[in-house]
Amino acid sequence: MMRHGLKRYLLSAFGVLFTCGANAGPQAAAEAIDFVTWREPNEGAYTIRVPLGWKISGGIRRRTPVDMRSALNVVSPDGVIHLFIGDYDVPPAREPDAATRTAGLREGQVYDGTILARYQTGVGFAQKYPGWKLCRQADIVQSGILRKETETLNAEVAQYGRRMATAASASVGEVIFRCGEAEGFVMATTVVARPAIGPGASVWSAFQLAGFITRDSAQGYFAKYILSSMLASLQMNHDWERRAAQAAGQYAGAMMQLSNAVTQSAVQHARRQAALGSAGGWNHPNTGGVPKITHDPAVEQRRDIANRGSRRVCDDQGTCASVDNSWASVWRNHENKVVPGSSSGRPPDYSGQWTQMK
Repeated sequence: MMRHGLKRYLLSAFGVLFTCGANAGPQAAAEAIDFVTWREPNEGAYTIRVPLGWKISGGIRRRTPVDMRSALNVVSPDGVIHLFIGDYDVPPAREPDAATRTAGLREGQVYDGTILARYQTGVGFAQKYPGWKLCRQADIVQSGILRKETETLNAEVAQYGRRMATAASASVGEVIFRCGEAEGFVMATTVVARPAIGPGASVWSAFQLAGFITRDSAQGYFAKYILSSMLASLQMNHDWERRAAQAAGQYAGAMMQLSNAVTQSAVQHARRQAALGSAGGWNHPNTGGVPKITHDPAVEQRRDIANRGSRRVCDDQGTCASVDNSWASVWRNHENKVVPGSSSGRPPDYSGQWTQMK
């Protein structure tokens, strides 16, 4: 059985390694925007491509030799868009149990750098985060689990959890929220490690956290594209990774493999999101105005034949549907619901769960 302190270290280290990324190359789509490479300044742990001229701050912080956290903040020149990857203020957590109750500890208390809290799924954590750090009166307008990413990641996490004598699982979710005229997005991956058998501490952590808030809701798609392009460009310093993993002793190999599994899941998701953003025409850095959009020439033609019946559309997976001709663009979500997109050809929102049908 893994000791509580070691479990806490592993989850904390996993989170840092994920935030830094692993084996990810820059996205070709991001080349259309003026990006530059930014090197983590405190320990040289990773590099990431960031928009040229934007304000960048953050990096690795060590609260103790084994409690290391990473956070990155990126702000547009006009201050309209604020992106973040990671958060120094999110500690590892332990679920309440008989031992904590006997010790007189209550949920919400912080003990030895660990907060006492019931496990939250990725969606649950993402829903609560805006009200905690970004907007006191956050209105969640859309939320959901990323099922493909969660299922794929869970298979990996369970495998490596067994090597560390735990029953581990993961959850990936995201939300879109509004705060007055502002709009924002949060994506989170949480990982929980419970005793495989018998009693013991159950610990969990927000393994991955990223998102943005923009004062101009019209720039939401642009902000999501920048965030996705950044996440897709994260590249790990392998020497730093090995030094960090060595502190876990016999669990070093499993730790690195699990970290890479979490990272690759998010990197692949970010690459798909960046590709969608590139197709939408987000091809230059923010200058304070609404970014230009490359319009689909067929949109105007479809408008001309609006209200004249229906047409048949299909996606790349062979799923087809009959829709009204007035729909300028057509999209299908993960629940196979077919809905119209915007007149510019963009999906109904930037949740990342849409497949275009033509």
